[in-house]
Amino acid sequence: MVKRWTLGAPVLLGLVLVPPGASAQEAAPSRTWQERLALEPIQWQFDNSEIRIGATAAGALYTASQEGGPGFPDGYENSGASALLTGANVRIQRTFDNGLVLGARGDVLIYRDRLSNDNYDSDTIQRLYVFTQTGFGRLEVGQTDGAAYTLGLTGPVVDPHVTLENRTISLFRDPTTGDNFAAFFDQTTTINSSSNFAKLTYTSPRLFGIQIGASYTPQTVRTPLPFTGNPSDDPNQQRALWDVAASYTGYFSGFAVGVTGGFAHGRLMNRTEGFDNLVDWAVGTQIAYTIDDSRITVGGAYRGSNAHLLDTEQVRDDSRSRMLHLSATYEKPVWLAGVEFSHADIAGVDGYVIDGFQVTAGYKVNANMQLSIGWQYYDYSRSSGLFYNGRDGINMNAAFLSLSYTL
Repeated sequence: MVKRWTLGAPVLLGLVLVPPGASAQEAAPSRTWQERLALEPIQWQFDNSEIRIGATAAGALYTASQEGGPGFPDGYENSGASALLTGANVRIQRTFDNGLVLGARGDVLIYRDRLSNDNYDSDTIQRLYVFTQTGFGRLEVGQTDGAAYTLGLTGPVVDPHVTLENRTISLFRDPTTGDNFAAFFDQTTTINSSSNFAKLTYTSPRLFGIQIGASYTPQTVRTPLPFTGNPSDDPNQQRALWDVAASYTGYFSGFAVGVTGGFAHGRLMNRTEGFDNLVDWAVGTQIAYTIDDSRITVGGAYRGSNAHLLDTEQVRDDSRSRMLHLSATYEKPVWLAGVEFSHADIAGVDGYVIDGFQVTAGYKVNANMQLSIGWQYYDYSRSSGLFYNGRDGINMNAAFLSLSYTL
């Protein structure tokens, strides 16, 4: 049986190479603090079996200014911090002699505050599934992502946590509640209607640049296995969610091109008047060009859904959610810079138009850690009702400094 301790191998090698009486400084040059923090996930290997444990932590400091109105004549300015920790993402797998891989994976949300959230409704068990990988593709069963979300592309971003697209950290607070102002709508321009509800997901191998996938979610229940758990008997619940997706990648005259498309459909149970079956679709692309040691990437995505504010329990005859995300990044070894634009048009009983803009610069401290600084702007308007400031519109902007670490 072979056991591998990833962090221990360099130490053992050093003991072998250092002659008796030699000091540690003579054995190896001193490492920088960046190198000391460059760690690999903890791994154990037993013959053809492997256990891998990793984690992701992210946090941001910010100072924000939010427009005033009759409710807040002087506006609202605040500074603070937000953070989340996704830990204990454990993967166990065994590789057989014929190339078959069997395994399981689980991701757990350990900590979040009132300004951080994710597209799994901040569920503690984010993903928990078993999988098999063969030459014919990959099959996942359990709390996992849908095929359209897995294969979907949006524009590139510098910081995956503080961003306009599927953010996990928000910079704006509702002063009347102390909670995330934007919690009612987190723009995700790839299809995530099936969230981490228990499902079956298949993705094919990539052949001639083409990859396809499909998912089936029998009911909107978070449970380790499909067809288990207790689905709600409330009116207007979506069942039997199907999503399909296709992706293409190729190279043309030095350009790397990726194009994706996805479609999702649900069947309404316990229907009441005015509600409908889910219809959700999205397209996306990214184009990258490398010049010496620099890379420029541009891209975008567009999504349409009849789920009001992307809530699968609010799929109405008169509802519509349309989203656009465009972005570009420039990357040169350890430095990054990027710009993002987003637009959302939400029609229905309570309609919204939401525009966002962000500029970000980043520095890769090492392969695990990134430091980012940037500015984010949002403009919200609504067709009925008022925001906390007593107006039907509000704009806000914030400067931020963020740090993320992935093991």
